[in-house]
Amino acid sequence: MISLNSRKKTLTLLIGCTLISLISLCSLGFAAGGESGSHGNEAILDLLYRILNFSLLIIILFVVIRKTQVKKYFSDRKEDIKKKLDDLKSEKSAAESRFKELEKKLEEFEVKKNDIIAQFKAEGEAEKEKIITEAKEKAKQILAQADMTIEREIQIAKDRLRQEMVDAAALKAQKIIIKEIKDSDQERMVDQVIERMTKLH
Repeated sequence: MISLNSRKKTLTLLIGCTLISLISLCSLGFAAGGESGSHGNEAILDLLYRILNFSLLIIILFVVIRKTQVKKYFSDRKEDIKKKLDDLKSEKSAAESRFKELEKKLEEFEVKKNDIIAQFKAEGEAEKEKIITEAKEKAKQILAQADMTIEREIQIAKDRLRQEMVDAAALKAQKIIIKEIKDSDQERMVDQVIERMTKLH
């Protein structure tokens, strides 16, 4: 309602201003025409026709512009641009917050990465120490087993040597006995063996 009244007032004011301008120009033309005669009247009429044509053109343009709602088009365009600017601002704010969030996540990732690297280093050192300890234990076991094997081999060699010595001593004793024993001693020993066997039976 208010916009219709303001439009009517604007149209009325424009028409009134145009008419006042026309009347003022006509009066000036008539005042100047009295001096120059009929030739001046023709020039004034020509000027009046031109002014009237120009005024009508302005009024027609004003009415056409009002009818075609050019103002509404520019108003809508302004609103559209304003909306796009608001959308761009909100998108910019969202992008900035997303950027800050990603930056924060990147910092957290760097901290986690450093923690993981430190953890892997610590685990690697622990594993290294474990492997070294296990290797030392294994070396001790191998050395102990080697010592046991050496002692066993030495004992076997000693036993074999002892047996060989006993066998050699027995053989030497046998040779000495055979050499020293007489026929009468052999017969006596045979008799003793026979006597023992008969006692057993």
